[in-house]
Amino acid sequence: IVGGKNTAEGEWPWQVSLHFVGAAYCGASVISKEWLVSAAHCFQGSKLADPREWHAHLGMQIQGHAKFVSAVRRIIIHEYYNSRNYDYDIALLQLSKPWPDTMSHVVQPICVPPFSHKARSGDKCWITGWGQKQEADDEGSAVLQKAEVEIIDQSLCHSIYGIITARMFCAGLMSGERDGCKGDSGGPLSCQSNRDGKWFLTGIVSWGYGCGRPNFPGVYTRVSNFAPWIHKYVPS
Repeated sequence: IVGGKNTAEGEWPWQVSLHFVGAAYCGASVISKEWLVSAAHCFQGSKLADPREWHAHLGMQIQGHAKFVSAVRRIIIHEYYNSRNYDYDIALLQLSKPWPDTMSHVVQPICVPPFSHKARSGDKCWITGWGQKQEADDEGSAVLQKAEVEIIDQSLCHSIYGIITARMFCAGLMSGERDGCKGDSGGPLSCQSNRDGKWFLTGIVSWGYGCGRPNFPGVYTRVSNFAPWIHKYVPS
């Protein structure tokens, strides 16, 4: 996360760190006792698509200090995922063991938005992750970072990138001061409902041009579009 701040323990209880062959590789979000949502591009290629090489770290603020670690039973990549333009960039992961209720102070699911859920331009939301703090950095952050970003008008997003589909939206600041980066992929863009204070998984960190560059906001997977697909596998 570029331009972020340190988070407190238990502040983002749905945030997950996915480790591939023992190293932090992508983010994910808890949506039920045994299911996580992440980005399809994290699992591109035969090695990365093998669930046996992955572990999910839950209830973690500082890398390596997770309250709960599980192997991954299966990875479901969206059948329409396009690796050339990152369209349909969403995946589901089933944990080998569900997280226990004794963890509920540090692990909680985030709500999957309904299909009708509209993210409005100007809405303020939060991105979180252990990714790089700057584009040039070699490694990620040890402490989970958070940054407030705003949802950017879809036509502006389209005029910046050209290849924006209905499954994508932009968020960030046009100044570039706050953004996701490598290592944050698959993690949540979390928006709080003004009605009841519930948190919704509005977006998944997907792609962008560099990190924190002025006039190039981050691009996110629009999760509401995938509510029916998610609930095909995950009981609501």
